[in-house]
Amino acid sequence: MSLSDWLTWLLAPQPAALTAFLALALFLGLYGGSALGLRRKEQARLRRLEASLTLYAAAESALLHLHARTELSRAEEQLLLDRLLACRAAPYLSEDALSQISAYAGERDRARLPLLLKTLERENDRMCAERDKLLRRTESPGWGQAFWRQLRPGIPFLFAAALLYLLSWLLRTLNGEIVLGNGLEEMAAVWSLFVSALFSLALLYPAIMGGYRPGAGAVLLRIWSVLIAALFLLHLLNPSFAPFILILQLLLFLAGFRLTGTKPRKSRPFAGHYRAVPEGQPLPPSTTETESGTAVKSLSEANPEGSAKEE
Repeated sequence: MSLSDWLTWLLAPQPAALTAFLALALFLGLYGGSALGLRRKEQARLRRLEASLTLYAAAESALLHLHARTELSRAEEQLLLDRLLACRAAPYLSEDALSQISAYAGERDRARLPLLLKTLERENDRMCAERDKLLRRTESPGWGQAFWRQLRPGIPFLFAAALLYLLSWLLRTLNGEIVLGNGLEEMAAVWSLFVSALFSLALLYPAIMGGYRPGAGAVLLRIWSVLIAALFLLHLLNPSFAPFILILQLLLFLAGFRLTGTKPRKSRPFAGHYRAVPEGQPLPPSTTETESGTAVKSLSEANPEGSAKEE
C-alpha cells in the first residue's frame, strides 16, 4: 500500500482505523516516555553513586593519613572529622557506616578508626562494583541485555492494553453481554476477579520494570510480587474461586511486609555496643574492642619510646 492509501484508510470513518490509530499513538507515547524515564533513572543512580564515592574517598584518604601517623594536630583531626561528617550526606551511606561515624564524632575515640577505615573501604569497593556494572549495562550491554533494553519500554503499553481490556470486560459483564450468573455469589465472583486482576497488574508491573538497587531484598521483593500475581491464573480453573483467590493474594501481600522488612536501627546495635545482659554475666568480646586493641598494640610496638614516656 502506498502512503496515500494508508492516509485514506486512517482518515476513513471506520472504527477499526480509528482504533488502530489511537493504539499506535498510545504505543509511541508510552514507549518514548518509558524509554526517557528509564534513561533518567540510570543517570540519576549513576550521579548518586559518584557523589557517594567522592565523599567516601575523601574520608578514606584522611583515615589512611591518620593510620600512617601516631600523632595529629588539632587541625588535622578536625579535617578528619569534617570529612567523616560529610559522609552523612552520601546518598548511599550504609547504616553501619553511619553508626560508626556517629560514635566517633561523639566520643572522639581513635581506637574506632581502624574498624571505620575497613568499613569505608568495603563500602567503596561495593559501590565501585555497582557503578562498573551499571556502566557496562548502559554503554556495552550484552546481546540479551541489548534486546531487553529495546523491549522494556514497550511493557507499559501491554499493561495499558490489559487494563483497558479488563475495564471493557467488567462493563460487558455488568451490562449482561457476558453471563456468569445473576446470584449474589456470581456478582461477588465478578468483582473479586476484577479486583484480583487489578491487584496482580499493580504488583507485576514494578516487578518486571525493575528500578530497584541490586540486593537480596530487592530480588526477594520481585519474586514475591511475581508469585502473588501468578495466583491470578487459578481463576482459569473456576471463576467461583475468585473470592478465595483474592483473599489468598491479600494474605500473601501482607506477609510480604514481614519477609522483606528489616529491623529498626535502634534494635540492631552497631559494633562495640551490646544488648542488655543479666546482672553478673560477663559481656562478650566485641569485634571493635578486638580490632581496636590490636591497633593500639601495634601502634605501641611501633613507638616504644612514646609508651615509655606515658608510663
